[in-house]
Amino acid sequence: MLQDQSGMKIAASYSTICEHELISKLVPLYAFDKPQSCRFWERGVNDTYQLFCAENTYSLRIYRHGLRTRDAIEFEVAALNHLHKRGLSVAYPIARKDSKFITELHAPEGLRYAIVTDHACGVLPDYSDDASAGNYGQAVAQLHKLSDDFVTDHHRPRLEVDYLLDTSMDIIRPFLAKGSDDLDYLNKTAQDLHRKVASVPVESLDIGFCHGDCHGHNVHENNGILTHYDFDCCGLGLRVFDLATFKWGVLSDKNGEQLWTAFLSAYRASREVSEADLSLIDTFVAIRHIWWMALLCGNAQDFGYADTSERFVERQIGNMKSFSEKQ
Repeated sequence: MLQDQSGMKIAASYSTICEHELISKLVPLYAFDKPQSCRFWERGVNDTYQLFCAENTYSLRIYRHGLRTRDAIEFEVAALNHLHKRGLSVAYPIARKDSKFITELHAPEGLRYAIVTDHACGVLPDYSDDASAGNYGQAVAQLHKLSDDFVTDHHRPRLEVDYLLDTSMDIIRPFLAKGSDDLDYLNKTAQDLHRKVASVPVESLDIGFCHGDCHGHNVHENNGILTHYDFDCCGLGLRVFDLATFKWGVLSDKNGEQLWTAFLSAYRASREVSEADLSLIDTFVAIRHIWWMALLCGNAQDFGYADTSERFVERQIGNMKSFSEKQ
């Protein structure tokens, strides 16, 4: 029997860009001092590489194909440049020799975008005490304060209920059996969350630039200074979402309530929080959890369905029920 020796040509949905290709083709676009090596560091929502040069280390992000529009990335770059100019410690974008910030890469799966940023030196805070949580609360307050005057013509989805909750629910529902108790619970919860947000006048809420992922592990600490990085989830919207995201992030910690209190107290010492925003903290903790579930489920084709099965969603709904019972 004759066998086909030609092999099968097949497309990719998510490729890993070769480190050598980046060093030889992308890095020369920048005025780096003696670039030495490029190392694939982390696969997350996007891919992160480290660039090692004679005097400095830089971070290189390569966005997944189809995940962000160029306009959305231009928004992120504009926000980072604004915050850097205003004096906030951020992993700010590095311009190429031609003064542009975004590079197009033609990967096997299609067009991908890349940006290079300054490296956030230091280590992740361990949030083992009130001081570390308070330090982060103050840093988030500064981020909000220094971005109050940020404006741009570029666009991203607004971090408001339509996007954070409604779009997320549309992603999660197919992972649950129709008519299941968990699906009924999730639908009812979403309706309740909508009602609670709608009961508060929108003009009484703090609206502005948000990091979008302030769970506490998108900063590095170096000599007491926190540097913010990974603004991939940023956008204009409800800043209570940023505050609630930290509370969501420490829920499983045995000292979670204490850390949350220290974070909020430090934030309020630097920046006012209205009673309206405070009244919605726990509402947005629940919205954050639904948004996070949708993030994993919506990227299952690249992350793998093993960790985003119906059992995963059911387990997370159980966590939501436990949190609700404590309120």
